[in-house]
Amino acid sequence: MSSSDSNTRLAFRTLALLLIIACAAVLSIAPVSAETGVTIIAQGDQSYYRGERVVFHGVNSDSDTTYLFITGPGISENGGTLTAPEEDVVSGDPGTFTQAATKPDQSWEFVLYTDSLNFTAGSYTVYAVSQPMAKDDIGTISSDDVKAIFKMPFISAAISPKPILAGQPFTVSGYAEGDPPAVQLWILGDTFFSLITVPVDNEANYLFTADAGFSEKLAAGNYYLIAEHSMADNQFDIVFDGESVIARENGDSTRLFRVRGPGSLQGYDAAEAIVSALIEREKGEKIYERDTHAIARFTVNET
Repeated sequence: MSSSDSNTRLAFRTLALLLIIACAAVLSIAPVSAETGVTIIAQGDQSYYRGERVVFHGVNSDSDTTYLFITGPGISENGGTLTAPEEDVVSGDPGTFTQAATKPDQSWEFVLYTDSLNFTAGSYTVYAVSQPMAKDDIGTISSDDVKAIFKMPFISAAISPKPILAGQPFTVSGYAEGDPPAVQLWILGDTFFSLITVPVDNEANYLFTADAGFSEKLAAGNYYLIAEHSMADNQFDIVFDGESVIARENGDSTRLFRVRGPGSLQGYDAAEAIVSALIEREKGEKIYERDTHAIARFTVNET
């Protein structure tokens, strides 16, 4: 072997050894994991209508359980249980916190069903901590938080064209935010009554097209349209049994008024009775299960 070949091999060995030493040095100072402590993410755009399903998830490298609580309007400044915000969390008492188990890969997930939660619309903060500690006691404990806005479902309604010509098609359209499967449309006149259920699409739009056959049943005069939103429980509070308008609440039914026969209400009186019943039920507890509504007045003219 020549002296030149020997020197070349020695140079390659020296270079390889230097590369190994350099790689070892880099690995020794590199972090073991990019994810440490506790993190929380709210699925979606962090803005939700009451009644929606909200998924919170993250990682927790510090404990086997992730403890969750919430702060916001009407809730203790130190935090309330995520699934029951009216109940205060207590530092050191795990049972007062909503809990999510940490999985073997250090991830965690919790699904919050908002339809039965007892708090008002507004902006809230959801906390995830590695130990059962309320807001003022978090200190240096691993934690993270995320904003969540809860909104009130609502409904709108519009009629086109206006005025309506008897015997000519017209449309009723609007938005029903809050993910209801359908809305109810009450159409009331001095000699006319109709209740129609209309599906709501994925973009929260609904549309009812009244054909000429429907329109020709409308005599000239004033009419009222009431669009009813079923809210978080997806059950209509005001229904019709074929003869009378019925109000439903907590499994009980109350007959409000007759639509046909002696003593029946029509037109303005019927619309006023339905709206009054809806408004009365929008108050008090479980407001997100109480149907909301929109009302529009329109006129039908002879062709």
